[in-house]
Amino acid sequence: MPHHRSLNLVTVALVLLTSGLVRSATQESALSPDERMRWMTAGHQSCQAPLIRIPSSDGQFDFYVESPAARAAVVGAAALMNHQPLDAQRVQTAARGGYRIWASRTDISSGATRVEQITIRSGRQPEIKALSVREERLTLGIAPSHGIVEPVRVRFPEFEFPDLPQQDFWVVVRTNNGIQRYSVTATDRTKLLRVCNQDRP
Repeated sequence: MPHHRSLNLVTVALVLLTSGLVRSATQESALSPDERMRWMTAGHQSCQAPLIRIPSSDGQFDFYVESPAARAAVVGAAALMNHQPLDAQRVQTAARGGYRIWASRTDISSGATRVEQITIRSGRQPEIKALSVREERLTLGIAPSHGIVEPVRVRFPEFEFPDLPQQDFWVVVRTNNGIQRYSVTATDRTKLLRVCNQDRP
């Protein structure tokens, strides 16, 4: 089978896998070992992840929403780019559960706008606040995740949530200049994002 056709089949399989796992991923923050390995393998083969990217209305930031499935796929892609086996302990540790949302400055960002808080709203449900906020740089244990695009690799700051609504929701971003709101739909959750910054080794 030609190389490009093989990659296309992997991409199709990843889309189908997304539709089945999104529901389970929104119900619990951790994937089962089998689910995690399936996503890591998919990311390892295609360098793609079901990672949601939301451009800000003012062009200053791109916001990323990462589910446990997306995290596992990103880690699988990082292992590929760094020639690491998928069963390495440091890879398994990096693929821990939890939902993460972070902001990445764009090339046109002036640096004057600061993200102070990110919360989640859905319908009439109470606002969901982050369990923790931290500055994180994606690594494979002590090894840096070279080969992964910078906005996915460096997360300053990263907001972690225990769960996300099953239905459509809003990402509410509070900055020093005001409040911004961005919608996330079921369709957004099935999109794939290339996370490697170069051709596969």
